[in-house]
Amino acid sequence: MTIRTSWQRLLAGFLGTVAALVGCVVLLHMTDHPWWLPSLGGSCVILFGMPRGPMAQPRSFLGGHVLSTLVGLGFHAAHQALGGPMELWAAVAVGAALAVMQATRTIHSPAGANPIVVFAEQAQVGFLATPLLPGLCVLFLAAFLVNNLRRPWGAGPWPRFLGLRRAG
Repeated sequence: MTIRTSWQRLLAGFLGTVAALVGCVVLLHMTDHPWWLPSLGGSCVILFGMPRGPMAQPRSFLGGHVLSTLVGLGFHAAHQALGGPMELWAAVAVGAALAVMQATRTIHSPAGANPIVVFAEQAQVGFLATPLLPGLCVLFLAAFLVNNLRRPWGAGPWPRFLGLRRAG
């Protein structure tokens, strides 16, 4: 079975990715976090290449990145306090981030790299404010604009603990 993509969709994905990553590069030049870009580049592949897939939905994209980064920051703080091999701590952090994303139904595969980025950059809690949130905002805005050209983007389901449900 061959799935063909229209030239319009290919162009929209290309332009959306370029615009989103150029915006992120501009933001990253204002911070000390150059390693953040690979994770965001991976998100572009999903957001623009498979915009209707479950990992491209706003809940998975935003929730996966935020939760995975929080887990990474927690394990990084534990590593700083307790010591031991950083590689082991980073590996356990990625496993824990996956478990948290599974439990909250927010799996976004590029977000799995976030704990490694946290360890590589020796990031602290301020990493959430910059570069994480600005980077996610730029990508979300670009994906929202590009992916709403033909029909509404973002299908949920929203987390039950938020009390939000899709109207049937």
